Amino acid sequence: MSVPVPLVIGLDVGGSSVKYVAAALGSAPGDAPQVLRRGTLATPGRRPVAGLVAAVAEACGSDEVHALAVSIPGLIDSGTGRVIRVANLPELDGVALQEELASALSLPVRVINDGHAAAIAEARWGSGQGRADVFTLALGTGIAGAHVLDGQVRVGANGSAGELGHVVVEPGGARCSCGQLGCLETIVGAPALQAAWRDAGGSGSPVELLRAFGDGDPRAVAVVERAASALADAILTLLALVDPGCVVIGGGLASAPHRLVLRAAQLVAERASFHQVPPILPAALGRWAGAVGSAATALECLGEDALGATR
Repeated sequence: MSVPVPLVIGLDVGGSSVKYVAAALGSAPGDAPQVLRRGTLATPGRRPVAGLVAAVAEACGSDEVHALAVSIPGLIDSGTGRVIRVANLPELDGVALQEELASALSLPVRVINDGHAAAIAEARWGSGQGRADVFTLALGTGIAGAHVLDGQVRVGANGSAGELGHVVVEPGGARCSCGQLGCLETIVGAPALQAAWRDAGGSGSPVELLRAFGDGDPRAVAVVERAASALADAILTLLALVDPGCVVIGGGLASAPHRLVLRAAQLVAERASFHQVPPILPAALGRWAGAVGSAATALECLGEDALGATR
C-alpha cells in the first residue's frame, strides 16, 4: 500500500514514555492529520537526542519522512527550539534539541511544549472544536496548559504562558520540582496524588484512587476532594486572568469517567463570584492529543508551498 505524502512524525515526550504518530495530511484543509501508525517507546535516558532519533526510525519504518515535531514537558525557547528547563527530564535541560535533531536527521524539525501540542489538537479537533477561545489543561505527572485563540497557541513573550501547574494554591506547602512551595502540581500531579493516597492508607496508582473515590471510599474521598479543591482554585484564577471561552481538561488523570474534572467543575461553579464560568469539558482525544498536535505542527513547518504541491 502506498503511503500518503508528505509523511511526518509527531513525538510526545513524557517522563516515562514517548508516544509517536506517523501521519499525513487530512483529506481536506483544516482536517486533523491522517494517523497512519502510532506507538509508545520508553523515554530515552542519558543520550536523549540519540534516543529520539531512534524513536523516529521506529515510527517511520522504511518510509521517507518529510518533517518532525517533538513536544517536551517543559520550557522551550520558541524561537530556537532550545530546551530551557524540564523538571521531570533534567537530561534535556539546555539542549539545543531542535538544532541537534535537524542536524542528525536532515529534516525540518520543530520543538514545542507538550501542553501546547495537546492544546492544538484538542482546540482544533477535540472538545474545543468550533470554539474560538479555548484554554486546555493536561493532568499527568505534571500539569501543562495552553491558551488557544483561533486555533493558534498564545505562547506569551517568552514562550512560557499557560503554566497553571505552577500557580501556588497552597502557600508554604510541599516543594515543587520548580522550586516553589505549594504549586498546583504538588497536589494534583500524579506523583503527589499517589503519595497522598498511600499516606491515607490506600494502595495502587492514581487510577485506583479515582476508582475508590467513585466507590465512596472515605480515604479516597478526602484525597480527591483536596485535589479537586486545589484544581478549582487554580481554574478560578485562570478565569479571572484570562477569561477563556471554554476550558478543556485532559491527560491521564482526567480520563473517563472524568471524576476529578467533574468534581472540580462543580466546585468552580459553587465558588465563582464575579467570574463568568465557561464550559469546563473533559478532553476528547485522550492520551494521543500531544502526539497528534506534534504531527500537525510538523505538517505546518513544511510550509504552505510544500503542502500545496502534495495535495
